Amino acid sequence: MTLISMHNSEGCIGRCDAKCYDAKEPACHCMCGGRNHGVGERQAVENTRELAEDWIDKMKEQDPDLSAKVADVVTQQPLF
Repeated sequence: MTLISMHNSEGCIGRCDAKCYDAKEPACHCMCGGRNHGVGERQAVENTRELAEDWIDKMKEQDPDLSAKVADVVTQQPLF
């Protein structure tokens, strides 16, 4: 499951997924910066929620009129 991803006009340029949170090797190269590396899915979901909330708080400091929040329940829809 992909927890967070970043895209530009050319496609996906970074993501954090099971390759990271289920990792056994010591190096992390995904967009979580090591926060989710090897911690398991449940903890990685919580870490990612906190990370997103921190990003939103920083954006609100720059623009107090911004209205954004992390959804209480986030689901990934199957493609097939």
